[in-house]
Amino acid sequence: MVEYPAGITHRKRISGLRHWRWQRYSAVAVLLLMIYLVIALATIGGMTHAEALAFVGQPFNTLAIGALVLVGLFHGTMGLEVVIEDYIPAKSGRHAVLMLARCIMAAIAVTSLWAMASILV
Repeated sequence: MVEYPAGITHRKRISGLRHWRWQRYSAVAVLLLMIYLVIALATIGGMTHAEALAFVGQPFNTLAIGALVLVGLFHGTMGLEVVIEDYIPAKSGRHAVLMLARCIMAAIAVTSLWAMASILV
């Protein structure tokens, strides 16, 4: 059995490898979707408002922009969680801050997708 210094208790260690991998996967997805978005915005530049709405209303473009919103917010949430876990001590309410950050990011995602859905209608 391992001896720990006085006052230090043993707790189960949780590997961060899965979190790290998901953050890398989402980074690649965001990069690819951002390349698409830059190209799409370059083509929208000369369009009228109605033509741009029709462009965004096409199923592939809508799915790509929606995926960018979701994956981007997922990636941002994971990065924000790492910052919170690194700089806010557990005694200072780390769990509450993590839950607040997740709720705010979820609200941003719902609002963004609702705005996109209102364009389609």
